[in-house]
Amino acid sequence: MKAGLLKKISVVVMTIIMLMMPTEVLAVEGTLGYEGGISAVNTNVKNGYYYTEMCFVSGKPIYLTGTLTIDKRVRNNVETATYTYMLANAEEQATLERVIIYETVSETKPNGQITESTRLSTTTSRPFREQIDIGGTQYILSEYSFSKSLLTDPKPAINYYAGEFAGRKVYRINNNSNNTVTVGISGKLYAYDQYWSSTQTQKIQYTLETRILDGNTPYQWGGSAEVTVSTTRRQQIKYAENEPWQISFDGGYVRRTWEEAILDYHARLPEFDSNNMPTPVIKDYKSRTNITVPPVLERLMVPDIRQLDGHWAQEPVSILFGLGVIPGTGENYNINKYVTRREFVVMLMQAVRDIPEAPKLKTSTITTNRNRSKTVEVSPFLDVSVDDPDYALIKRAYEKKIITGTGNSYFQPDAYVTYAEAIKMIVNALGLENLAPPYSNTPYVDNDSIPAYARNAAAVAYSLGIFQGDERGYFNPSGRITNEQAAKLFYNLIRYMGDELVKDYADRMLSF
Repeated sequence: MKAGLLKKISVVVMTIIMLMMPTEVLAVEGTLGYEGGISAVNTNVKNGYYYTEMCFVSGKPIYLTGTLTIDKRVRNNVETATYTYMLANAEEQATLERVIIYETVSETKPNGQITESTRLSTTTSRPFREQIDIGGTQYILSEYSFSKSLLTDPKPAINYYAGEFAGRKVYRINNNSNNTVTVGISGKLYAYDQYWSSTQTQKIQYTLETRILDGNTPYQWGGSAEVTVSTTRRQQIKYAENEPWQISFDGGYVRRTWEEAILDYHARLPEFDSNNMPTPVIKDYKSRTNITVPPVLERLMVPDIRQLDGHWAQEPVSILFGLGVIPGTGENYNINKYVTRREFVVMLMQAVRDIPEAPKLKTSTITTNRNRSKTVEVSPFLDVSVDDPDYALIKRAYEKKIITGTGNSYFQPDAYVTYAEAIKMIVNALGLENLAPPYSNTPYVDNDSIPAYARNAAAVAYSLGIFQGDERGYFNPSGRITNEQAAKLFYNLIRYMGDELVKDYADRMLSF
């Protein structure tokens, strides 16, 4: 084939909008499958998803849409996952039926990271079954190899994922062993899960090689495709003005939560003549499709912070009250009050929240009778009682290694928090201190005054846009933080977790 002969196909953008169906897109790693498709949860079917993928085996890109079900079980520390696909495209007279059974073994490393190794099931006599019908031609999967490796790095506020997968499929055309399509698969995946947003992105390279014996005359053709799929959950907060004048409160903020899954592909396949024979001309196909779901809207509480009318911090403070990050209803809020270590940790834990749990797995267990004595609760800090109203949040921050105390098992909850302590806690929660090299130099004027324990955190917070010092460019490591400054920090933190991470994991890889 002559690679120089290119025939451009116009970009087609397709959208699948499921407005009448209760749906939810999840970014939990694995819900996209590993076939280059996108999914949205079908709440009417247990473990069910609405699903779309591209099919290239015929030499023409075809969208296939239908359902995916994922059934996972754990036994003897081995996870078995069965993926069942039922897809179709009526216009192209195409259907696909596929069942793949994977086995995954995971291991927790000394540093807390989790490695996973996935392959086709070895305990099932037939771990794969797939048949594609396109316009009366059958493509039956006869050989399949697959391997995936995944690393999960759990951090206090975010779980990070990165992995690779590879595979090879051989289809028999009309079940004839002389006529085959071989598909090579090589993919990378990246994902994260946290409260304010979550994203899973895969970038997959496909190679296709078709060999056909037409009578006594063999011929072959090849092609390639790159598919990028991404599913994202996002939150956005906007102000809604009240139209009536005679109402007990001014306008308020509305949280909008929505999910979207996007499939983007670029394929290079031969042009076929009227006899369906490949020609030297290569067609360049590009297209994008997406699944969108209706947003969930939630009105936030309107705090009584009339004392801040006209103040620059009025908006972030109002939002943080509405989200429950700042406790109370606002009447006694003093923008100039210094924040204690206790107060800062409580607000930080409300800001980062717990990571959403993955769907529960079916687990085979053996029950034994044991005598269990009640464990006496012991505080990790001598100066924080288990009866303290903030004990649960302080303890959780300690267990997640967001805080370590001030030494000798003391936390000093009522001491005022400093910038060095606050920024260190925030970056600990994100788990991103390694973004800066050891003993990093920061861009702050008073870099040499920043204590060693907070130096990397200060550099990272600056690069992420969470904190960039005062108007003169000083970090002020030992300076006390006021409510005003804490509100700005938490507002920037939530904005980063809800928006900036998505740009890096999804938007940039999709070249938005």
